[in-house]
Amino acid sequence: MAEMGRRTLLVDFDPQGHMTKALGVAPAPEGDANLARVLLGQWSGELNDLVVKVSDNLYLIPTSLDMFNLASQMMGRAGREYLLSLFLDAFDGIFDECVIDTQPALEVLTDNAIVAARRHEHGDQVVIPVQSEDSSLDALRLFIKQIKTLEQVLRINIAIAGLVVNQYDSRRGKIATSTLAAFQQLPDLEVLAIIQDRKEIREGWRLKEPVITHAPTSEPAEWYRDLAKTLLTRSGA
Repeated sequence: MAEMGRRTLLVDFDPQGHMTKALGVAPAPEGDANLARVLLGQWSGELNDLVVKVSDNLYLIPTSLDMFNLASQMMGRAGREYLLSLFLDAFDGIFDECVIDTQPALEVLTDNAIVAARRHEHGDQVVIPVQSEDSSLDALRLFIKQIKTLEQVLRINIAIAGLVVNQYDSRRGKIATSTLAAFQQLPDLEVLAIIQDRKEIREGWRLKEPVITHAPTSEPAEWYRDLAKTLLTRSGA
């Protein structure tokens, strides 16, 4: 998205910080200017202090060690599911796109990310990464149930763009191919992209570079470009 000229904000909302690590950015300082403390009302400085520029049009709000305690500290707060959404409203008009990376767990941090991506005038949508294995099918069912519960309890609408099958390798045999087929046959979920397990992606991770930077003319880079175009088209950007 950034490569196409869209001002893009990445939000690493995963305490494990995979997005932050993948871009070679240091975690935000513990006990100081970081997203966790902002959401808890423990810090109220300048927004610029939270954002790191990665490259042209690409910016990141990194994770921090304070993220590990955030979920438990949010539990007693009224409207806790809306804390991230209210914070991101401050960036409206500054960025064209916002991508939130959340942890693979069904709890209050994930709820915050889902609610922040609820359907409204910006064409927000939820993208669900999955792997082509049996456990992903079970996890997907639970995640969809979680989304529907939030819609009912909070009376909101959440648009699911579809699935991204990640690290796919047909050489793993029938489990991989049959699970992919099962994803493709789901009645209400579209497979937006199949990202195969390629060396360029793993090399990019080690070098702390996006694959479109590390190997811009590679096939994996085109997969991600096509996915970005699909999402931008669906959001009306």
